[in-house]
Amino acid sequence: MQIIEPTETIERELISRAKKGDVEAFSSLMEGMQARLLAQAIVFCSDPDLARDLVQETMIAAWKSLKRYDGSCQLFTWLYVILQRQHGRARGWFSRRLPSPTAEQILAGSKHEATAVTENSEIGADESEILRAIVATLPPKHREVIRLRFYADASEAETAGALGISIGTVKSRLHHALKKLQGMREKLNLLRTGDH
Repeated sequence: MQIIEPTETIERELISRAKKGDVEAFSSLMEGMQARLLAQAIVFCSDPDLARDLVQETMIAAWKSLKRYDGSCQLFTWLYVILQRQHGRARGWFSRRLPSPTAEQILAGSKHEATAVTENSEIGADESEILRAIVATLPPKHREVIRLRFYADASEAETAGALGISIGTVKSRLHHALKKLQGMREKLNLLRTGDH
């Protein structure tokens, strides 16, 4: 039996009310998500004003499509997908300054160890730029799963729910994306090792 935390119960109630057109319930939901969305939007845009506009567009899009939210992923994961798509429509999938997990972390498939590359590290910054360029060449369906798993820290189940696909499809897309990245890594000798 799953124990439901009080905050989960409150969130479910707010979602239910918002789906029926309760604007105050929707506002309450967004208050809890706004700071996290803004942090992600700033990563995408590298400009606080553009980021605020992107969050606003995301909230409008979320309000319009809230009835389609089925609870198969966390609300933030669902909002992140909307944020990502809103940004993708306006600016392209990857902004130049998007911090990346290291190539090694993505290629190892370790979302829990994925951390932003610091711009102070010359090697990390170079690797980050190359990784962004490589990931940007992936087909959109592969970029989506990479973004959700490694940038939004969504589980496979949450990724599936957010994208409206099966977990098997998520695993397949992730496998193919990582295989392509691995091949590109080998061709470009992306990671610096002691074998030089």
